[in-house]
Amino acid sequence: MEERIRECSMVTIEYEMRVMPADGPGPIVQSKACSFVMGVDVQYASVETALMNTKAGDRVKVYVPPEEIYGANDPELVRELPRADYKQERLKPGRMYREMKHRSLVQFMVKEVRDEVIVADFNDPRAGTWAEFDILVKEVRPAKKEEMKPSCVKTPPEIPEGGQGR
Repeated sequence: MEERIRECSMVTIEYEMRVMPADGPGPIVQSKACSFVMGVDVQYASVETALMNTKAGDRVKVYVPPEEIYGANDPELVRELPRADYKQERLKPGRMYREMKHRSLVQFMVKEVRDEVIVADFNDPRAGTWAEFDILVKEVRPAKKEEMKPSCVKTPPEIPEGGQGR
């Protein structure tokens, strides 16, 4: 009987990942091979669920929602602030504003600059990003004791600065 993926299985996969930035250019596509221990190495929950009980030779397609990556874009985190409270030379639409105030970093995306107010977006600039994986399971076997440590990174590629489009 063929080995199926379960907790503590050593899994080797090949995948193509399409990352779709919320406000950026078209998809960022990467192809990679990766080995990890299921349940030990943290993967996206959607990917773990889709891979569970599959075997070598199986192919799965998985959608990973924004909530599992950088979070959904929350409209309540877009606020109007008094323009006079901020350094005017740093207030450029589409740019990140950063300033230390009261020993804390204030950071937001400047969406708009008006006469009296600025429109500030406190969402992570990558919020709303989602991904699709096309995964081919190459090998499944019980993990050895020395393999029971994290090895695979779960985050998608960094979205290029110019690709944020905000």
